[in-house]
Amino acid sequence: MTVNRAQFLSLLEPKLRKVYNDIQLTRRPTIYTQFFGEILSSKKATETVYERAGIGDFALKAEGGAVTYTDPIDGTELTSSHVRRSNGYKITQEMLDHDQYAEIVKLETDLQIAGDEDLEVAGHLILNNGFTGTANAAYGYAGTCFDGLPLFSGAHTRLDGGATQRNTPSTQADLSWASLADGLIQFELWVDHRGRKIREMPSKVAVHPSDRLTLKELLGSSQKPGTANNEINALYGELSMENAIVTPYITDTDSWFIMSANPGTVWYWDVQPRTAMEDDFDLEIIKRKRVHGFSLRPARWFGCYGTSGTA
Repeated sequence: MTVNRAQFLSLLEPKLRKVYNDIQLTRRPTIYTQFFGEILSSKKATETVYERAGIGDFALKAEGGAVTYTDPIDGTELTSSHVRRSNGYKITQEMLDHDQYAEIVKLETDLQIAGDEDLEVAGHLILNNGFTGTANAAYGYAGTCFDGLPLFSGAHTRLDGGATQRNTPSTQADLSWASLADGLIQFELWVDHRGRKIREMPSKVAVHPSDRLTLKELLGSSQKPGTANNEINALYGELSMENAIVTPYITDTDSWFIMSANPGTVWYWDVQPRTAMEDDFDLEIIKRKRVHGFSLRPARWFGCYGTSGTA
């Protein structure tokens, strides 16, 4: 389609007091970048990462006895394939010349709004598809971690064959004092692929707007919410509302997430947002476009905790 005068007759005569459009509405700052431990530039069609485990445990060395030697454990590779997504518009020169309100030139802002929205939808797949591991090729999203499981799982495996680990509740739970406390505790219990203690530090929590006030009750008071016993709120100071991410792009409204400052999630820029214009000399049609290219995926699950809620 090409924007022409027949489509926008109201803009051709100086009779309107004001024109309302979507670009006048307040927009949120960028959200999705907060869910990625790494945001990298790529110069290839695909990117591949690899994981391995360290060497084995120390053993007693008897007097005069030999040192015990151990090997690291080979792991697996993960490949991300970039996609490019685009949008644009075309305008006749007559429409541009006869627009009495300079409204059609604002389509460029509309294009950028649409492009930024596209990136938010893509970036939130890391959360929204995190329980199923379902890939989305149209958005360059690969859904599984090194162990072949979704980002949020109750059975993450270790390369040494040791006990599985979880970064989601044993029973999915809505946001509450007890469920949030369980999530924070899990960050202290994880071990590496050799069973050695690690310590991921939870730093941010993401919720749908429907849980914003509940989260404020849980984090904003030094007394335990919902009780009459003047108990201290042990969650107070563990996380902060300043680091809360309230986002309407979470599709399951009762799901919520905790992340460290450096989760094992990665976003690759193939092409950062770029625009271009072409003017058809004979037809006098102006074309504008925006293109961006990327891929995204979870790699390591450490540093992420999530629940899909009860609904």
